[in-house]
Amino acid sequence: MKLVFLLLIVIVPILMFWLARRIAFLERLFHVLALLSFYSMAAVIAGDVYATNAHNTTFTTDIHHLLLDAWFLFPAAYLGVYAPYLIWMCLRLTGSQR
Repeated sequence: MKLVFLLLIVIVPILMFWLARRIAFLERLFHVLALLSFYSMAAVIAGDVYATNAHNTTFTTDIHHLLLDAWFLFPAAYLGVYAPYLIWMCLRLTGSQR
């Protein structure tokens, strides 16, 4: 299963790069999705930190349920493939300027 995740982290950004080069609006869509993912993750993290502080607990077990929250996992997974996609896009831009 770890191998599948590793392959997906490599294949999905390359596929995103290829699609963005073929279909112009996808590049902007990928950026908008990343922005929404970032704000979604930030809201979940802020809410969990606030709840932990409101209960005067700082146990790590109180924070770990954050990792099971779908509003955290799906945006984090997208950002995990978006970051390599951005690197691919930067490589394309620097390579075309020569």
